[in-house]
Amino acid sequence: MRHTQSFCAALLAAVLLVPSVQAQDRDDPIVKAVEQTIDGVVAIRVPRPGERDSIGSGVIVDERGLIVTNRHVTLGKRFLNVRLNDGTELKGETLFADYALDLAVVKVEPGKALQALRLGSKDDLKLAEQVIAIGSPFGYDGTVSVGRISALNRQIHMPNDAMMKGLIQHSAAINPGNSGGPLININKKVIGINVAMRDGAQNIAFAINATTVTEYLKKNLNAKQIAGIEHGLQVTDKVEKTKQTVVVQNAAHDALKAGDELVAVGSMDVANSFDVERALWQKKPGQQVELRVCRQGKELAVTVTLGSSPGAGQAAAVFFETAAPPSRNAGQTNVTSANQR
Repeated sequence: MRHTQSFCAALLAAVLLVPSVQAQDRDDPIVKAVEQTIDGVVAIRVPRPGERDSIGSGVIVDERGLIVTNRHVTLGKRFLNVRLNDGTELKGETLFADYALDLAVVKVEPGKALQALRLGSKDDLKLAEQVIAIGSPFGYDGTVSVGRISALNRQIHMPNDAMMKGLIQHSAAINPGNSGGPLININKKVIGINVAMRDGAQNIAFAINATTVTEYLKKNLNAKQIAGIEHGLQVTDKVEKTKQTVVVQNAAHDALKAGDELVAVGSMDVANSFDVERALWQKKPGQQVELRVCRQGKELAVTVTLGSSPGAGQAAAVFFETAAPPSRNAGQTNVTSANQR
């Protein structure tokens, strides 16, 4: 009888414990970060007649349908297939691709606002901090793995003969199909784009740091190229602890001062310098825009008039790829690009 009572008591305790454990899991910062970012990750497939599709991943960086991925995921092709996390299939078009940086920008027409992920900064990176990789290894979309930052500023020789610098080395498991997918920290920021893994090793993977990605996006998708706008703002990204802000360095507007923190451009909150550019894509030269800035702890509203610049709309209409670098001895490489072919 005592044994029966003891067994019943243990069973009751186990039953009562299950909801508590589940609640703890839901409160886990890794779980929360995945729940709030996974819809911003896509699968990319490039058809190859007579062969199986090349598979990779991508990150939505603008809710209107802009995706960043690796150039090697696109195989240098202009048109490819994109699948959202909810299973929606879309046709994608490569707008830009850079061979040396191994980055590309893909555009889709989603018909609805997508979840865009926030890009972090290399200043966000902390050695040994936990990171999350999300992607489509071997075509298994939405696969999550967790690891830690193992080293910073790594330099590797890629299979495409490019020498890549400033990479994040991490221990989150990645496999063919993870290329182009995000490396995320527990603050839900994209701190890198997964690009390669070490041959014959376990848990040695590499990602392009988010600052390199942001600079690439600003170069190719700024308001001047998209909308013919000269906004006259020179800004930089600043990170203090876990807070990332956009700081005005110089401005052609009397109402702004160096050191102002830019909080919003029009109706869009901004967290990095690329946000400033994309907030102005649908504006027009001569239009007035309200900026919200923080100056000495006080938030102010400032109105500026946008200037004009030639070349409006050209960036979105032209497929552009940088030339491949001169050929080198590819036999020296010891890493594999993390896309499946």
